[in-house]
Amino acid sequence: MAKAITETAISAAVKQAASTGQRVELIDATQPGLRLRVTKAGAKAWTLTARDPHGRMRRFTLGIHPTLSISAAREAARVTWAQVRGGADPVQEARHKRAVAKAAKEGIGTLNALLDLYARKDGAALKSWPECRKRIESVFKPYLKKPLDTLKAKDLQLQADSWKSAQSAAAAVRYIRPLLKWAAATGRGYVSRELADLVPPATVGRRERVLSPDELSRLLPALRDSQSPYAACMRLMLLTLARRSEATGAHWRDINLEAGTWTIPQTKNGKPHIVPLSTQAKALLEAVKPARARPEALIFPTRDGNPLDNWDSATKEIMKASHTEGWTRHDLRRTGATMLGEMGELPDIIEAALNHVSIRSTLAATYNQARYRPQVAEALQRLADALDGIEAGGAEIVPLRKA
Repeated sequence: MAKAITETAISAAVKQAASTGQRVELIDATQPGLRLRVTKAGAKAWTLTARDPHGRMRRFTLGIHPTLSISAAREAARVTWAQVRGGADPVQEARHKRAVAKAAKEGIGTLNALLDLYARKDGAALKSWPECRKRIESVFKPYLKKPLDTLKAKDLQLQADSWKSAQSAAAAVRYIRPLLKWAAATGRGYVSRELADLVPPATVGRRERVLSPDELSRLLPALRDSQSPYAACMRLMLLTLARRSEATGAHWRDINLEAGTWTIPQTKNGKPHIVPLSTQAKALLEAVKPARARPEALIFPTRDGNPLDNWDSATKEIMKASHTEGWTRHDLRRTGATMLGEMGELPDIIEAALNHVSIRSTLAATYNQARYRPQVAEALQRLADALDGIEAGGAEIVPLRKA
């Protein structure tokens, strides 16, 4: 018989179950379908009995008394009853949540797993993906091990907006949005579409930072004196105008010291690029080359042979040693190109040295492959000589020809 369940009734049921050795079930008259099962050992479990939209009688576990109080059990019963009548299956949903949580502990179905999957798919075509992923992992670290089902756009947006560096967070958002759009595409649906609408917390403007001769006069000796592979890599970037990813990914098989060339098989514009090596660049490579350099080995590896990946820390150390600040690795490339311009080098030659996709025109780009390599070699040698002059005594950059 149904009666309003009270604490007194529960105490009486506990005694009855203990004395008779039989389970006792209390039926609540206040909330239809709510029951409290009391075992002979004194365990008390709340359940709800209700019919689903198909007419089947179902029983759902709500919680344990007294953790779930009488009033809380009645509220839980009302909510569950409404869900069941609406077609939901709380039991199945609970099983799904447990399965998702278990999979997440094993690294399945998480944001980190999605990054792995994307790296094997669309991300594999991006040479810059390792760096992009590192930035994503840094900014969105708290969510890497979260199940994809639990990711909310507002949580990721708040994480980006509150990040210590707005520019760094903006870059992470730009890198992760294509991944989220890919994951939310029709047919995949790994994440909700709204996740791909993240907004960068800052607008990235066109960077124009160029190191002055005075800064270079302090930076160049610091790079030469340092034993860090990061410093040597930066020097090669200055001498060749190479991108950081190209320098860190260079292998000894790509270098021909006898011919004085460095072949970059994959570049940002998708075409191989042969870099003429100045005398100073060759000397740098000869100095860092091991006695028995394996062709497949990186030129600038970490101690365990992997690509350099701690650039921020290494750059800060070099800034401290050179008493400079506010520059990035890409600024070295821009500085070298600017120096060539100040020395009167033709724009086409500078563009060719930078290996840009377009060299003012399609025709010029074609001629670059056939004719500009000797001119690029001369330009890079003049750049290396100018850098030596600055390091030796702050030599001025003198134009080679009239404008």
